[in-house]
Amino acid sequence: MRGEDPWTPFQETVKAPMEQARVWKEQTGRKVVGHLLPDVPEEIIYAAGALPVSIEGAGTQGTQAQAHIPGYTCSHAMGAIEQGMQHDLDMLDGMIIPYVCDTTRNLFHIWNHCFPNKSNEFLRLPKRIDYPGAAVYLKAEFSRLADSLSEITGKRPEAADLAAGIALYDRSRAALRNAYRKQREQPALWTSERVHMVFKSASKAPREEHLRWMEALPWDGQSEDTVQRVPIYVRGKIWDPPGILDLFDKIGLLVVEDEMTTGYRGVAVNAGSSGDPIDALVRRHLSLTPYTGYHQQPDKMVSSFLSRVQGSNAKGVVFLNPKFCEAAGFDTPDFQKAIEEIGIPCLVLETSTRGTSLGQIRVRVEAFREMIAEDLP
Repeated sequence: MRGEDPWTPFQETVKAPMEQARVWKEQTGRKVVGHLLPDVPEEIIYAAGALPVSIEGAGTQGTQAQAHIPGYTCSHAMGAIEQGMQHDLDMLDGMIIPYVCDTTRNLFHIWNHCFPNKSNEFLRLPKRIDYPGAAVYLKAEFSRLADSLSEITGKRPEAADLAAGIALYDRSRAALRNAYRKQREQPALWTSERVHMVFKSASKAPREEHLRWMEALPWDGQSEDTVQRVPIYVRGKIWDPPGILDLFDKIGLLVVEDEMTTGYRGVAVNAGSSGDPIDALVRRHLSLTPYTGYHQQPDKMVSSFLSRVQGSNAKGVVFLNPKFCEAAGFDTPDFQKAIEEIGIPCLVLETSTRGTSLGQIRVRVEAFREMIAEDLP
């Protein structure tokens, strides 16, 4: 696991997350709890004594899942079921599925049917995050989740456990924000693909160990960048199809900010140490960039999106919309219209592990880069 190349631990974790989790489980004798993205509070899983491991379905190939879930399901949900059917998730002691859209709501019931011997939990996140009662509701739901996890791990998270978990994950988020900053400053060395690997592995490895790996990265490294890079802002869910960030790197697009669940959105806000730990996690959740499928006043959603894009100094916006995602399809036209009205070009890509050619995407992305780079020196 430890080689001369400081990027190796992250690469190996992303390549075989369940194997790494199995080793951890054997060494510690503790439980491993999987969770679907987004917005499951990993701090609560950690405080209950378990290792949280994010499950991302995008990129998974196979046909077994289609016997249980409709073919017009997004790759994220379809791939998660497929991983389970292929026994890739057998070593999990539990699974948490958050309610963020109709697909995840149905997925939980399908999951219980397919894997009845697992300890499965449904995290009922509030859909109206700007509603006055959302904080009260979410605190009760997070507390219920802590109780449920205690039945899996045998340990009820106390306030001190939760505070320690929050402190650890806040340190990790700060380190990941620094990695994101290095991506902007040294994109030839800290490529988007490498930084994504660091981000993705953070939700699959023991967080203390992940922080130690990050200390060995080339923070003071320098490299000559001969590629003219054009800054872009990306809105989406998961980096899909696999290889999309490597494509951005190669053709000279620089992601200066994004709203991906495995990107900047997940680390932009700390929970903090003041007050009740559950309250801190609630405040953090409600201050995150709204995920597609959460409901806010339309004008507020659009204005806050415009503010984020303009603040990033991006020259263009790329929407990575998962195929068959109704929520993304519903939101995008308003955002697209608003961003074009202020003179910032955008590109909407419908992506999917199934049936989407990276070569076809490359043609469109290259044309988009040429258009937005016309006025660069």
